[in-house]
Parts: sequence; C-alpha cells; structure tokens
Amino acid sequence: MTLIFLGLFILLIGLVVRSVLGKPNLFLKLIIHMLGGIVGLWLFDFLLSIMGCAIPINVFTITLVGLLGFPGVLALTVLQLLGI
Repeated sequence: MTLIFLGLFILLIGLVVRSVLGKPNLFLKLIIHMLGGIVGLWLFDFLLSIMGCAIPINVFTITLVGLLGFPGVLALTVLQLLGI
C-alpha cells in the first residue's frame, strides 16, 4: 500500500509542476486537490500511527478526502483524536 501512495505522491508532484508551467484547467486543479488530500491522509495516518493513533484508510475516508481534499484530512484527524 505504501508503494501506491508513493506513486500517487510522484504523480501529484508531476501535475503540480505541469500546472505551474502552463495554464491549469479546472480538471487539472480538481485532480491536484483530490490527490493532495489522499496523499495527506496517508501522511497523517503514518504520523499518527507513531503516536499510537491511526486513521483507518477505507472507502469512506478516501471518498471524504477525495471530495474535501486536505480539509477532509484535518476533519478526520480531529474526529479520530476526539475518539468519535
């Protein structure tokens, strides 16, 4: 699973570079937003697992983060830390 998220991170970096070099369209911005949220979810899960708390990565959390992006990651982190 780690290799999948590292691949998504590399894809995200490539899309951001392409966006910076040219005029990004709406679809490219949406893909960057969704990939940023999913990679952020993986990073937060990795960092929280060191502290003994983990965000489960499943269809619901990936869908939420895909729709909301990084604010969705923050919302999931707060809910997990509160124990909800």
